Amino acid sequence: MSTSDELSDSLHGALSKARIPAENHEFIQRITAAIGIAGYRAMAVDSSKPYVLTTRRDGQAALHIHYGFTNGFTSEDEIVRAAGQGVERQESSRRGTWYVAHPLTKVAPRGERSRDVRREGGFCSCGMQLSVSGVCGSCD
Repeated sequence: MSTSDELSDSLHGALSKARIPAENHEFIQRITAAIGIAGYRAMAVDSSKPYVLTTRRDGQAALHIHYGFTNGFTSEDEIVRAAGQGVERQESSRRGTWYVAHPLTKVAPRGERSRDVRREGGFCSCGMQLSVSGVCGSCD
């Protein structure tokens, strides 16, 4: 582990600072040991979304350890090697990376996004279609 201030946190200390549930610590310790992490740093984008930023020994992309998932894996194969075949995993919103769900997670399954984002208003009692704001052009 680096002796510089920015990477001086231990894994347990960084997980605690980022409020990662203790139920996930053993799983996270196993995957970070398999990947080869040189340092950990507790981060806070804002107080409601803390995470742990890692530095890999091999220089690859950092892992970002969140409450219920870790992202930054370079491939699905890397996740399987680190965590095993039976873990929930998917491509991450971080381009070119993958994430793995922790045992205690808040990750919601990603569904197919609707390609049609138009909204339509309901109908007024007079029979006219309402605007999206709910205003009737005939009655109001």
